Amino acid sequence: METTTIKNHTLICENRKKLTLTGVQKVESSTPNQFVCVINGSVTVVYGKNLHINKLDLVAGSVELDGEISSIKYQGEKKSFWKRMFK
Repeated sequence: METTTIKNHTLICENRKKLTLTGVQKVESSTPNQFVCVINGSVTVVYGKNLHINKLDLVAGSVELDGEISSIKYQGEKKSFWKRMFK
């Protein structure tokens, strides 16, 4: 049985123009319309326009984005292909 240690994370959105995330373990992808990262084993997706990474520090687990932020979605635990196939 696997156990996941849940660490604190923060998400601060200022006027839908600036977003600061902490607790980031990995950045999956980044485009001008979408930013995808892993926080505490869960995939977090930021949607918007003209998204730009201002600061990225994976050692400290922090990311600062700017742009027009339209929504933020937690998608659940990130599982490998084999774990999804053989629950």
